[in-house]
Amino acid sequence: MELVITLLLADDNPRMLAALVQLLQREFVIVDALASGEEVLAKSDTVCPDIILLDISLGDLTAFQVSDQLRRRGCPSRIVFLSVHENPEFVRAAIEIGAFGYVFKSQISRDLVNALHAVAEGNQFFSNSET
Repeated sequence: MELVITLLLADDNPRMLAALVQLLQREFVIVDALASGEEVLAKSDTVCPDIILLDISLGDLTAFQVSDQLRRRGCPSRIVFLSVHENPEFVRAAIEIGAFGYVFKSQISRDLVNALHAVAEGNQFFSNSET
């Protein structure tokens, strides 16, 4: 029996959000695709996906702020950050706030699906910088 993994996606760039849905909908159940941190927080009151994939900058809030608020509310979903920022300080901050993963947008095609499967299995996944 195949494990069903549910995802909530958040990115303030509509084209990126649509691309994420296109990429992930074959292997995962996408419960929603949202464009702001406030929408994620509101949706988390009614939906509890296995994984929440957060763009690091959502326009209204950062992924760090959303993740912190989700944890304070007791949301058990595992958080994976998605970011253009490949700075080790960002990755370290994500780990410190309790993220299970951090995927560089430059490596989406290589890392994202693997990261989501690893996180669903209880592991952590962090993209490696190519530089």
